[in-house]
Amino acid sequence: MATPPWEAFLRALPTAPGVDAAQIAGNVPAAQKQLNANILAYFTTGSGRTPFPPFASDIARRLRIVAFDVWGDAAEIGLEITVTESMCNVYGTMHGGCAVYILDAPSVAAGVLLGLAKGFDGTGVSQSMNIHWHHPAPLGATLAITTRCIFADGRARLSRCEMRDKTTGQLIVSSTHAFLNAGRAVKL
Repeated sequence: MATPPWEAFLRALPTAPGVDAAQIAGNVPAAQKQLNANILAYFTTGSGRTPFPPFASDIARRLRIVAFDVWGDAAEIGLEITVTESMCNVYGTMHGGCAVYILDAPSVAAGVLLGLAKGFDGTGVSQSMNIHWHHPAPLGATLAITTRCIFADGRARLSRCEMRDKTTGQLIVSSTHAFLNAGRAVKL
């Protein structure tokens, strides 16, 4: 059976720099972990193959992949990042726009992870994001980010995200992200 064009494209992406799939936790096989890391790196940093670095790629390069998991009809990605000066507002806390940026690509990546595990194109473009800011994230805080694709049916996908202070567990930001696959609808 021929590989679908979207999957062939994803599998042809360059290897994510500095990612060792063996160090990523989760129930997904190592080859799938590496593939999903490559996809996330490409769309957030360009992986050196784009004519110019994508928006805020200096921040995306600091995201550390912690886990890839798939359970039934849901997929989850765990990430970490430390808040640096370039991510902060004038008060020394993470800028709200930076928080949204950090949640955007990984929440779609959870849909891609689910799609690859289930055999459909999990990619998509944003339809809406509902963001809730709960507490500020101070300079130097390490954030634990969990994004779970909880719904994929036809072309519609939905991810739920949380960003917490890794040390205290305090909820910093939560969101839902609806995205839509622009291609042909695939029934699960």
